Amino acid sequence: MNEQASLSHQRTRRLGARAGVSWTVWVQTGGRRLRCHTVDVSPKGAKLRPRGQFQPGTAVDLLFITPDRPRLHVAAVVWRVDADGMAVLFLGRVPKALTTCAG
Repeated sequence: MNEQASLSHQRTRRLGARAGVSWTVWVQTGGRRLRCHTVDVSPKGAKLRPRGQFQPGTAVDLLFITPDRPRLHVAAVVWRVDADGMAVLFLGRVPKALTTCAG
């Protein structure tokens, strides 16, 4: 499967709608902190750029800074790391602002 077909296949596996938004997100785990930007956000997770140095399975705390809403704190886990960023899966209670932005 070539790279184009692989990306197309990944997009078809998504279960929910994604909103293409560019928000600042601080990713923190332990003593490490990294500033990222969203590529897109869904009710279940987000794609962040740059991909950082977090490995899949790493638990992270996310702080979303959006232009028109209060700061949003979310617990997540790094789901996968791709060439264009890292995908995070939200855990626990997700603020309504994130669950409705893609809907």
